[in-house]
Amino acid sequence: MGELILCNRKETDVPYYLEQNMINIYSLEELNWYILNHTEYLDDSFVSDDLISWIAEELKDLELAGQLKEAVRKKITLAKKVRLLMDACGFCTKKEKDEIEYALAEVENKSEIECMKIRADRSLMNHRYVMAIREYMRLLQKEETGKLATSVIGNIWNNIGVAHTGLFLYRDAARCFKKAYDYNNNPACMREMEEAWRMAAQDEKEQIYEVSEELQKTLEDIHKQWNDEEEVLEAFRDVLDKKKYIYESNGRWA
Repeated sequence: MGELILCNRKETDVPYYLEQNMINIYSLEELNWYILNHTEYLDDSFVSDDLISWIAEELKDLELAGQLKEAVRKKITLAKKVRLLMDACGFCTKKEKDEIEYALAEVENKSEIECMKIRADRSLMNHRYVMAIREYMRLLQKEETGKLATSVIGNIWNNIGVAHTGLFLYRDAARCFKKAYDYNNNPACMREMEEAWRMAAQDEKEQIYEVSEELQKTLEDIHKQWNDEEEVLEAFRDVLDKKKYIYESNGRWA
């Protein structure tokens, strides 16, 4: 099901393309929708010269474009620049604005590894399991990750397991929980692994049952078809018997 966004301001025929998520934006309300739903992917490149030019030239909002240009010149934080975008229209509530500003301020002056971890954690919290797994795996492939404490790496593998559980991939989840335990020796990871294996077995049992039911129905359909064909053959034999009787009685076929 799609989502309807009520736009009270000017829309444009020339969209602004957000390459990272392959999304076209046609209004300031849609831009705020993106900010609200993809906060974890906002970085310093978000409020770019291209975005400011699009706001000025396509949305004709010279005041907002001027505010953003001045904010860039003064090297104001990303959180404050995004707040300008949110305050320019009434799409987000004050509570949402405050939460987004806080979330962006949280990653200020943090290392790339720390930012990747925060983004992955937020994706997991928002049930974006595929995005979370992708971000965690990218994080584990970073050379700097090897310098992290083993307990932190274990927690990352635990979160990957949680994401797989959210996707009902219980076998993969169990393996991730085992990796987590190998790093952090946390008994909770072992319990999660056992529960994941139990869910995997239950899931496979249900799949086998569904296949068995489908197979049973197919066999019943085949037997019914055989019975129907047998009835047709029996009726045909009756007709032949009657014709044979008439022929033998009258010397000709009826």
